[in-house]
Amino acid sequence: MMSAEPSPLGTLPAPPKRRATFWTRHRAAILTVAFALYTIALGVCIADDVLHLGLFPTELEREARSLIAQFDSPDAGVRSQAVERLLNDVEAFVTVPELIRALGSTSPQRRALADECLRQITQIHQGFDPNAPPAERRAAVRRWRTWWRENRYRY
Repeated sequence: MMSAEPSPLGTLPAPPKRRATFWTRHRAAILTVAFALYTIALGVCIADDVLHLGLFPTELEREARSLIAQFDSPDAGVRSQAVERLLNDVEAFVTVPELIRALGSTSPQRRALADECLRQITQIHQGFDPNAPPAERRAAVRRWRTWWRENRYRY
């Protein structure tokens, strides 16, 4: 049996102990939180898409909002072109909620054109008067929202 002979250099010092980094100490917690945030974000995006919450507007929703903003133009040609494009180029499923939102505008002209567009698209009248007092307008907007909630799948 051979005895262990000391090395000519002597014994080597033990390597210094490395301090655990933040990442190595908290890796599991960081990954768990990242996964949870990803899951929540994905859930919000899916809910927005399925329930049409409007959190992340689509290109068509942005276009509808842009056209509705043109209802306030002093130029009648711009207004009529915006109404025509809104009725013909944008899907009713996107247009109707934006028009209902526009009924609450501070601009009487925007409210009137939104009401006119809603009546042309849906072929119904909910008794909205763009010049009525605010309480009456809010009641009519509530009727439109209720109607849309019950009928949106037809469009």
